[in-house]
Amino acid sequence: MYPPEKNWIVKLWLCWKYAGAILLIWTIILPLIATFSCGLSKRAELPQFASHTPIYREWPRLSVQELDSLREIYGRNKLFLEEYIEPTLIALSYYPELRDVPIEFKYSSEATTMAARPISGFLLGKRKYGVLINGDKNFEGVLLQDTPFNAQIGIIGHELAHIADYNRKNIWGILGCLFRYLDQDRRPLFEKETDMATIERGLGWQLYDWAVYAMYHSPKATERYKEFKQYTYMKPEEISYLIRHFSGYASVKDSISTFSEAIGRQ
Repeated sequence: MYPPEKNWIVKLWLCWKYAGAILLIWTIILPLIATFSCGLSKRAELPQFASHTPIYREWPRLSVQELDSLREIYGRNKLFLEEYIEPTLIALSYYPELRDVPIEFKYSSEATTMAARPISGFLLGKRKYGVLINGDKNFEGVLLQDTPFNAQIGIIGHELAHIADYNRKNIWGILGCLFRYLDQDRRPLFEKETDMATIERGLGWQLYDWAVYAMYHSPKATERYKEFKQYTYMKPEEISYLIRHFSGYASVKDSISTFSEAIGRQ
């Protein structure tokens, strides 16, 4: 044993001795683990989806009864922005595994139109997610309030695809996704994979309308914003190509005539 007066010297020496190893773990090993574990699930089984929501080329506005039906099914543990309740509930109907997952939709000053992220519980237990919607009138991009209805469903569906992905992952998987999102070289693939997931869910045409509007038709978005969208996300022609090669889109509906019947099956 060292005399008490020398204990602090020993501790200081040990900290200095292992500082290099600690720094190596923090700066290299942990990011590598996080990056390569982005696909790690917190469960052992593959997720099972049972959405019966039909695929539509364009969603018309819902009746009060239809909106109430969706709210009853998908409104649990959700905090909505009432001005976007209709496109939000329609988008949620394509993600049945999120029925009971706590999600809060709220305004923020994000540097993008919308963003989805864990906001609590992702380390210790029951998770809660946030969908952040840009409400800054001076934003250089596209505000959700200016976006056509069908395109609103598309961008909300994209953010819900992120949440569905996060909710299947453990902490290392979520950290891996965070590193990919923050890395300018990896972010385009990360976002395009989420676009693909959105298309696979049945929201391809809605995502297509969002891409057309955000990348080309928005009268308020700056050219810098549009170029960023074109670089980071799937372009309309890419989305259209995939839609035409997914068998589920072969019987796409042009109207909502069978919506009530579809809701009854959920």
